[in-house]
Amino acid sequence: AEVSTQSTGKEKWGQLSLPAERLDEILTLGNFVANVPWLKFLALSCTSLESNLTEAVSLLCKILTKDAEGGAARIEYGLFKQLYTYLAEVDGNITEEHIESVIAYLDSDAAKGEGMIGPANFTHSFCPKLSGQ
Repeated sequence: AEVSTQSTGKEKWGQLSLPAERLDEILTLGNFVANVPWLKFLALSCTSLESNLTEAVSLLCKILTKDAEGGAARIEYGLFKQLYTYLAEVDGNITEEHIESVIAYLDSDAAKGEGMIGPANFTHSFCPKLSGQ
C-alpha cells in the first residue's frame, strides 16, 4: 500500500486550499503520525465529506473504480472489504458481528461479479446496512 509522509500530505492539502482543521481531524481520527497510508487517508477523507458510511463507501468506489464515469463504480472485493472493515472499526459503533454479516452477504455478489463489488451491491435492500443501523 502506498504511504505518504504527513508533511507531504499537509503540503498537498494546502495546495488544494482545503481547510487545515479538516486535515487535522482526519489525521487525528486515523492516528496518523509520521506516515500516512494513502487508502486509509482517502477513506477517512470520504467519511468527512459524506453524511453516512454508505455514501462515503460509494464515493470511495467512484474514486477508485476503473469503470467508465457514470458506470457501476465497482472495485475489487478485497479492497472493498479492507476499506469497509477499516471505516467500520474507526466508526466504533458497528459490531464485529455486523461487519461479518455485511461481508457474508456480499461474498456471493462478489463471486457472481468476477471479484468486483460496487454501490449497487451494498445498497441493495437485502444487504445489511453498512452502518449497522
